[in-house]
Amino acid sequence: MAFSFTVQIFYSLFPICFLPGICMAYHQSRYNSRFVGPRTSDGNREYGIFQISSRWWCNNYQGHTANGCNKPCSAFTNDDITDDIACAKRIVRDPNGMNAWFAWKKHCKGTNLSRWTSGC
Repeated sequence: MAFSFTVQIFYSLFPICFLPGICMAYHQSRYNSRFVGPRTSDGNREYGIFQISSRWWCNNYQGHTANGCNKPCSAFTNDDITDDIACAKRIVRDPNGMNAWFAWKKHCKGTNLSRWTSGC
């Protein structure tokens, strides 16, 4: 998915620019809505533009899951990211908030996010 199209989707679905999500999604998947991460040692995989974890947030039918977003992981591997955004909003409401994503902590948290506002 092209960056400009992805940003347009973000802006159309959020009343204000979701700068943390745009930065995090770039570093998690490079805005690839179909990306599936490698399997970890505990069988977890991450799916879609936000790399949503099968251990906690979706069901990949390959092991234990909390399935907090009540979705199959395959729902997060297409170009319609509406459900991905709904799940990301659910994840952010969790006590870990944006810290649920490694890329957020490593690349975005505590940085100037103004570079992500282009077109906003």
